[in-house]
Amino acid sequence: MFESTSIRKILGTSLALNAALACSQASAQDKSALDSIWGEETQVTAGFALHAAPRYMGAKGSQGHLLPSVTIQRGIFFADSLKGVGVQHQFDNGFSASLSLGYDFGRADGKSKYRDGSDDLKGMGEVGGSTVVDIDLAQQVLPWLAITAGAELRTGGYKRGNSYQFGLLNTLHQSDADVVTLGVNAHAGQARYNQTYFGVTAQQSDNTDFDRFKADQGIYAYSGELSWMHRFDANWSTIASVNVMHYTDQVRHSPIIRQDTPVTSTVGVQYTF
Repeated sequence: MFESTSIRKILGTSLALNAALACSQASAQDKSALDSIWGEETQVTAGFALHAAPRYMGAKGSQGHLLPSVTIQRGIFFADSLKGVGVQHQFDNGFSASLSLGYDFGRADGKSKYRDGSDDLKGMGEVGGSTVVDIDLAQQVLPWLAITAGAELRTGGYKRGNSYQFGLLNTLHQSDADVVTLGVNAHAGQARYNQTYFGVTAQQSDNTDFDRFKADQGIYAYSGELSWMHRFDANWSTIASVNVMHYTDQVRHSPIIRQDTPVTSTVGVQYTF
């Protein structure tokens, strides 16, 4: 799934994984710098990732993409070429929060190099782009376990509805150089969101060979992700992840879903200046 939502997050680890890294390095950092809103220096990170995923949510097979990224961060503020602009902070009690404004490129009704889409969707019409606010929260409840929640809220553009996710993140291994995590999540959408990406309207059915399908609100998928982040030194780091998603009965019988358990993988390298 060349999923535009996930593309904006490819080269950054999850909020909870970043929190785990911050915890492991907190002793080596100055306390006042951690608590400062503006921070003491501007950090610039550039990188790229090889991302293999289906062409759209529910597509069969995978396609590889090389994705570059640049991130600028100072204090709680950041600007990221994939995620957008926003703020993020980890509190002393183990609670982490991130708020960012980004863009969802939607889905084409044909093969596309730049966003979700496949020729299998000819006649479905495109899902237009929209601005979105991403909210990510995490609470460390045990040294090795965090509760996570997130929302992607449409703020303008195509009226595609909102999506949500919640889950658990288990830190399997943590050291100064490495963090290995296993996360499990439930993914839910408003009725408009699920209908936009999984439904088939009467008009779309007339334009294609697909039968009509109505997707109601609710959990559309469960997923598990194994991630590994390694720091070679103060500048170089790499991240690798494998994600397995399983669509629920809420949307699995949609005619546009050709694969109900897709696998997505990512390998990336970053350099911090």
